[in-house]
Amino acid sequence: MFEKGNLYDAALLPPHFTNFADLGCNVGYFTCWLAHLARGRKLRGLMLDANPEALKEGQWHATINQFPEVFAFNGIVGEGAPGNSADFFLYESNICSMSHLPDTEALNLKGQWTKISVPCVSIEKIWREHFGEARCHVLKVDIEGSEMKFLRAEKNFLQQVDSILVEWHKWAVGFDEINIYLVQQGFRYCKTIEENDQMGTACFRRPPANG
Repeated sequence: MFEKGNLYDAALLPPHFTNFADLGCNVGYFTCWLAHLARGRKLRGLMLDANPEALKEGQWHATINQFPEVFAFNGIVGEGAPGNSADFFLYESNICSMSHLPDTEALNLKGQWTKISVPCVSIEKIWREHFGEARCHVLKVDIEGSEMKFLRAEKNFLQQVDSILVEWHKWAVGFDEINIYLVQQGFRYCKTIEENDQMGTACFRRPPANG
């Protein structure tokens, strides 16, 4: 993934970022990429994934990079009130797991799925417990179809966010719905990083206070 450059556009990140939230962190690729780009700056942030085994690897990457203020949490966002639990479907690989099974034939996902129960969490609550009113410089959202539910549920947290990298999944939501909602929350569309028949990834940034 790193060697092929199959990541995001580094030019889209805020300069001198340190604080981030990685939703759908998998095994921590995004955190490793941020660590590389930070060039020695100490990162602070949250890593969240519903797959507990992938999350262990994500936490290992944060630890080996000596980021004591990067915290990993097992949980799901946008699928229920905090304190409850929700079903989650693990795919046989550590990609494509999701909260609701789509048309797996259309997506050409022919492997095995395992249903587990995952705690519902509030990113705003976790963030404030660890970082108070600090800005979240970079929010990455890659949660396999739950992205619009998360954005609607976490309007207060979005007010602390400076930039968003969001992957939208077309079986659940279209780009126009994502764009309209984030513009309403004070963001501006910057760039579509990639798009195919099933999904796309776009960057949004909050304009500076002086315009």
